[in-house]
Amino acid sequence: MLKRVLFYMMTSVVLSYGSSNDEIGFNVMTTSIINEDSSKFSNYGLGGSFQMSRYIVSPRFDLDYVSISDYSGVDSLFKGSINGVYEFENHTKVLPYGLIGLGYEKVTPDIKDRFESHPFVQAGVGLAYKLTQGYKMKIEAKKLQILSGKNEENEMILSFGVSFPLGYRKKKTIKRVHRVQPLIPVLVDEPQQEKCPKKINGADRDRDGVEDRVDQCPNTPCDFVVDSYGCPIKLTLRINFAIGSAYIEENSIHKIEKFATFLLKNRGSMVKVIGHTDSVGTDANNLRLSLKRANAVVNKLLEMGVSQSRIKADGRGERQPLVSNHTDEGKSKNRRIEIILSYPNIDRRRN
Repeated sequence: MLKRVLFYMMTSVVLSYGSSNDEIGFNVMTTSIINEDSSKFSNYGLGGSFQMSRYIVSPRFDLDYVSISDYSGVDSLFKGSINGVYEFENHTKVLPYGLIGLGYEKVTPDIKDRFESHPFVQAGVGLAYKLTQGYKMKIEAKKLQILSGKNEENEMILSFGVSFPLGYRKKKTIKRVHRVQPLIPVLVDEPQQEKCPKKINGADRDRDGVEDRVDQCPNTPCDFVVDSYGCPIKLTLRINFAIGSAYIEENSIHKIEKFATFLLKNRGSMVKVIGHTDSVGTDANNLRLSLKRANAVVNKLLEMGVSQSRIKADGRGERQPLVSNHTDEGKSKNRRIEIILSYPNIDRRRN
């Protein structure tokens, strides 16, 4: 019965709150409840999670069912918790993360003063192995501390599972065909710098045009468009795609690698990858193609170690050309990937 309740609750959460930045996970686990002398992982269970991965510290909601064998007369535990997850980005496919949270566990049935229902706090670490298109395999270890209990002091949990992004294939971008696209703010609509300004007396080491004394992003490549804080707000990547294809040519990979390196050094930014096409083909097909190309770049960034929580893909098709599509040169310039960066933590940039 509790397994069915778990399934229905997780399904409800997914349908109500899912977006392309969120992910759902399922896992199997083993739990040690009696840990006075040594841990004994003899209680097995199933779990589900819903993670809102749009934040640097991502909220994660867990629901777990555990079948109890350590206590005679107790059938199961049903646990719900709210956790904060922080991922440590790196250049590999292995993504370490830590979590801390609080929750409540329901014992069925309770054994008074011995094994009862109580709130708890927990902390843990995990490793996620990134697969294709945002899918991950995860292994996780947690320690759970009972609050206000008498005999049951703590629990140790080991789990193995998988997670996948919600809405990855079913983007809502297609619905925008009949809508007027909002204008990009003036700051991000400035032309891309053609070349780096000269370095003046060491006052602007990264040559982005903002002096070091006020530069909040001191390692910005000099061909990025930056704001008054020296933080990038727009970058155009000249990615070479075959005609009608979303496959990234080998001679464009280094551009994505350079951008991924910057992102790994500057965790405060959120990234929107926007695909654009020329005017060849129908508007609807170009819109789909531009989104596929944006997702191709996103996948490369994920492979290079950037966290999924920071990246969103979008497609604009042929609707926002830089220049006229009347020439081959113009079409080439309009086939592009634009990167828009934002900084949710405004206070950090004002210090």
